[in-house]
Amino acid sequence: MQNLITTLFIDLDGTLYDRNNGMMQEMSQRIARYMETTMHLPSAEIPGLINRYYSTYGSTLYGIQQEHDIDTQEYLAYIHDLDLDNYLSPSPSLQALLTALPQRKWIFTNSDHNHATRVLTKLGILDQFEGILDVWSMEYIPKPHPWVYQHALEMAGDPDAEECMFIDDSLRNLPPAKQAGMATVLISNDMNTSFEHFTISKIKELPTVLAMVENERILQQIFNTIAIDQPVTI
Repeated sequence: MQNLITTLFIDLDGTLYDRNNGMMQEMSQRIARYMETTMHLPSAEIPGLINRYYSTYGSTLYGIQQEHDIDTQEYLAYIHDLDLDNYLSPSPSLQALLTALPQRKWIFTNSDHNHATRVLTKLGILDQFEGILDVWSMEYIPKPHPWVYQHALEMAGDPDAEECMFIDDSLRNLPPAKQAGMATVLISNDMNTSFEHFTISKIKELPTVLAMVENERILQQIFNTIAIDQPVTI
């Protein structure tokens, strides 16, 4: 049977590995350190600035770009200058899971290409993806801006959005993907986070959700066919 979901857009940080393993926390610390030591902003103001940039612009980087003059490449290199051995190791089980999924797979991240490549290489799954849709390819505009989801579809070869699934660990990144027509999956330990999206605690549960979506889409097709071809008279 042909799969109704043909393309997967998968977030990187906090989605393909445990967001509580300490790596994302170190990146947050490096962002604050960069703002203090390179941008010379008062340390007491930095937490509030980060929150404002994130809520207003979608990412700290995009907020900094709008309000300050920085070397973006230097910034990204600094915050991603991590010893990945402290946080990640090869995951044969994740590799086997992704290999078994017949869909085309794309990384869709607000991070940069170099960081994504390093993480995927460390996990041993770089060869599982068609490509990496990163902050550079999105012209610095971050998720959840609606434009980046349309741009991601274009860069992935213009698949029908209804044949796509978007997987992310940030709830706010899901509504634009759903509005574009994609099935949406939240990676979260809070199973009651949202009833608008499928929720799983780990990426290893993705095959179960794919099966559920396939069945739901098949039922929709059957009901649509019945409604069109076999009108019911009451």
